[in-house]
Amino acid sequence: MAEARVAVSELNVTGNLEEGRNSWKDMYSALRKSSIRSYYKTRNSIRNGTWPTSTNNLTVVIGIVLALFLNDSEATSTVSQFLWSIADYITLPQGTPKWIRAVITSGGIGVSFFLVLMKVRQYILRILLAYRGWLYENLKSQSWKTLSWGICVRMVSGYQPSLYSCQRSLPRLPVPNLHSTMEKLLESLKPLTSNSEQVELREEADKFEKGVGNKLQRFLYLKSWWVPNYVTDWWEKYVYLTSRTPLAINSNYYGMDQSYWSPTKDQTVRAATTIYHLLKFKRLIDREELQPLVLRHTIPICMAQYERLFSTIRIPKEELDELYHFDSIESRHIIIQYKGIYYSVDAYDSKNQFLSPATFQSQIHWIIKDAEEAIANEIISESARNMPALTALPRNEWAEIRKQYLGVGKNKHFLSTLESAIFVAILSEASPKTLSEKGKQLIHSNGKTIWFDKSLNVIFFKNGECGLNAEHSLADAPAMGHCWEYCMTKEIIEKWYTDDGQCMPLSKTFHQGKYRLPSRLTWEVNSEFGAKIEYAVQFAQKVYI
Repeated sequence: MAEARVAVSELNVTGNLEEGRNSWKDMYSALRKSSIRSYYKTRNSIRNGTWPTSTNNLTVVIGIVLALFLNDSEATSTVSQFLWSIADYITLPQGTPKWIRAVITSGGIGVSFFLVLMKVRQYILRILLAYRGWLYENLKSQSWKTLSWGICVRMVSGYQPSLYSCQRSLPRLPVPNLHSTMEKLLESLKPLTSNSEQVELREEADKFEKGVGNKLQRFLYLKSWWVPNYVTDWWEKYVYLTSRTPLAINSNYYGMDQSYWSPTKDQTVRAATTIYHLLKFKRLIDREELQPLVLRHTIPICMAQYERLFSTIRIPKEELDELYHFDSIESRHIIIQYKGIYYSVDAYDSKNQFLSPATFQSQIHWIIKDAEEAIANEIISESARNMPALTALPRNEWAEIRKQYLGVGKNKHFLSTLESAIFVAILSEASPKTLSEKGKQLIHSNGKTIWFDKSLNVIFFKNGECGLNAEHSLADAPAMGHCWEYCMTKEIIEKWYTDDGQCMPLSKTFHQGKYRLPSRLTWEVNSEFGAKIEYAVQFAQKVYI
């Protein structure tokens, strides 16, 4: 009801309204985009489900079977007779031409053979990938057993896998032997316990192993058969999401750019170009065009975590946090923060193209000018600009404040806009001179700059250097590291900056479509809410700085 009262008391419409807009054209455009997106999703699902086989295998099998049907050669007469005997079991109307019967039967046999081949190759590959001997051998002196295994993996694997193609073929995480686990636990506790404590621990371990341990082990075996990794959900829930400690320095991690080198000294240029490359990497994930990583050019690794690198938020709850990922249909904007003021910036233009680096730079210039005017005219209070400090609080405290002050009205709308963004870009006032200073700015900053709940915060410094702060529960650091490496490598192997450090213009064939100016997020902060924010600032600066 509170939301309804706010809705009728104050008009809150964002975006630009255009007179005389052709709604039929918009509807056609939306339908076209939806159809194309559905087509690619279906195509990728089929490709991922059938890998390591491909639809080319199906076409070849159907062609071979059809050729055998229609071939009158004596060498293949036995096979042809057998195939025609199968065709006789298919009920078709009388008078059906012989060639139609052959085509239908060839299709049925081809599909059946394709499905069997697909499952056989997937299970063989899963069995092969369960081999662990290669882990303990030097790459330059591998045994014949490992070399033969590698050849078999290459033969069974398909070609040109998409991002998630290998997921069905990856082996399940094996459940370790209970007795072996207990022995390793006792061995690891020896340096930490006295002789009398070790005897007591041994007795408790034997009691556990003979009692409830066996029952739990059977449940664990059962779960391992139903899920690819029996640890993942428990680890995410009990190690990360149930933790009530603040995310800053305890969970979130940071990454730097190329140490002391920077391709430009202009903060806005570096921000615009890096934002563009991050969006390109996200598109590779969305289209599943990013090939899965492989070890030693042979062993694929799990790529499931890449799905949540962008457009993901960790929502604080009183007892158990929630990870929420927004679909690419909902998440089509980024958030840029300057001096504590947040702006929503569309990532796409009217042609569904990314904004170019030069366009992003002009948007950033507009943001800086607008924010400076807002601060000079005291349009936005200092408390509203310190809002990110709330995300540095213990999770239960932040959850209570979020529910009380950000659950209705404009604050709820703006919070939803921030949380559904692809990522957050922060234009920092700092210019760190050493790696230690840069690390401090990236891991916690001043305690009131980074929105720690967001999956990715990219911080751009005044001197043109940059780095990232990432939320840890959604993915391990190597996944985000792959994304960051892609962006940093692009700056070196491709020319994205002019000789004077400005954005390199795109090709003459590129034409930027229409785009909207950034939208400022203006929080409503009363005195009571402001006191909560001030408490969060003091907590963050006392603990982290």
